[in-house]
Amino acid sequence: MSEKYVIIHANGIAMDKADTRFTALAVENGRIVTVGDKTAVAPLIDAGWSVLDLKGATVLPGFMDTHQHLGLTGQVLNGVDFLAATSIAEVYQRLGKAAAGKKDEEWVLGYTFNELSLKVPSMPLKEEIDAICTDLPVMLVHSSWHLCALNSKALDILNLPPDLPGLDLGKDGLPTGLVRDPGALTHVFPKISAFTPEDVKLASFKAACHAAQKEGITTLHCLEGGEYGPDDTKMIAENRNALPQHIVLWNQVMDIEETKSLGLPRIGGCICADGAIDAYTAALFEPYCNQPDNCGTLNFTQEEMDAFIMDAHKEGLQVAIHCETDAAIEQVLSALEKALAAHPRADHRHRIEHCEIPTEGQLDRMAKAGIIASMQPAFLPYLIDMDDYEKIFGGDRLRWLHPYRTMLDKGIVVCGGSDCPVTPHSPLTGIQAAVLHPNEDERISVLEAIRMFTADAAFSNFEEAERGSIEEGKYADLAVLAQDPTKVAPEAIRDIKIIKTIVEGKPVDDARDGPTSPHACDKERTKSKIQALETIS
Repeated sequence: MSEKYVIIHANGIAMDKADTRFTALAVENGRIVTVGDKTAVAPLIDAGWSVLDLKGATVLPGFMDTHQHLGLTGQVLNGVDFLAATSIAEVYQRLGKAAAGKKDEEWVLGYTFNELSLKVPSMPLKEEIDAICTDLPVMLVHSSWHLCALNSKALDILNLPPDLPGLDLGKDGLPTGLVRDPGALTHVFPKISAFTPEDVKLASFKAACHAAQKEGITTLHCLEGGEYGPDDTKMIAENRNALPQHIVLWNQVMDIEETKSLGLPRIGGCICADGAIDAYTAALFEPYCNQPDNCGTLNFTQEEMDAFIMDAHKEGLQVAIHCETDAAIEQVLSALEKALAAHPRADHRHRIEHCEIPTEGQLDRMAKAGIIASMQPAFLPYLIDMDDYEKIFGGDRLRWLHPYRTMLDKGIVVCGGSDCPVTPHSPLTGIQAAVLHPNEDERISVLEAIRMFTADAAFSNFEEAERGSIEEGKYADLAVLAQDPTKVAPEAIRDIKIIKTIVEGKPVDDARDGPTSPHACDKERTKSKIQALETIS
């Protein structure tokens, strides 16, 4: 397509403040120059501009995924994906098949394993994996990325300290093969990343980008570095122009000088104040109902978090911290409040990532302080079983699970992401999940959910003047859909076909016929789980 062209016969939803609808627009050199109807673009057509007739297809701003991990997603593409596994026998069979194709000392890597998705839930121990593969190291990563299972060969290679926090020990005092936070983050995942050659990594980054494009995504917030991949931030920064999307890069370290040396105005992402709910390491004020001696894990002292956030804020950086539940949210929110009181900055746009179970009082404080909630609504259909969560948290706490309606009503800006590879790149799945929240009181409208992945996503990174809505002067980042998400039944939103993705005026992908993210996800299984959530609500 030429550098200047006209789009006609569109069902356009601009997602601007005026809620503009349009049927035509014009693009020149990657920017939108006209938004309106066919009359507005007629002079350009007469002047010989190319014409793209969408024949009634819906045009939205290109989707943004504000919380995903390009490095980890690339790893998943090079491993075995167990998102759709329904039995432990299937897991072992597929691990054995993968091992058969490996060379000596190559790792057999499995990802997105969730025992709660199995007909008989269980986490594999080292002896069980050894029975499948003894000669090669095997690592099976939990879907939360806060827990993994290793075989004996992998344990030998990693040589983990016997007193490593998070290393499960059996009655014999020996490792069971299970490692959870914080040991999984500090001693396992960094070493696995280091084993991957640079050219393989870069190829996997590109493959992950292309998979995201098929979902209508034009901007990826890449939360990289730290324990998950120490060198990934620098590698992505150096190869940003070789990647096919607009990249917003976050450095997941507490090293402020390193971050500034990379030219980044932001720091954080999955700097993990706590762990994960599925690993029982998300930090709570009160114990897990089914583990009365466990309140989860805070990975930093209050003094450490206060000092880091104060220093980063003073340096003018935007800060984002992983906090799943109320005790971690409290630690980080308190630190942010102290930094803002000491060094007021009206437009900081600091973010709390995940923010899955806050208290109402914390939401009031977030609104007052201008803290953005970076959320992943696809967790609801992919990771959360309300019956299980009722047993884990009790009804009072579960009331505040992913409180989208309350957040928006209190004036909190909420941006949307997938946490890929924890859940697939699929903004439409996230939009549907927010609209069909299992708690009816926390459901939001389709347009509000779309804003999470467009206009409010752009705001979350100071890019609202350039992206996030379809307006004159902004980049022509567009997602073309076969149907209008505001007109179909809510339960059909995630299945809308992506016809075309356009990044800065350039069409990059056509015709997504089904899920094309790194996960070979089972759509029927996901549908049935969403329907179950609706029944619970």
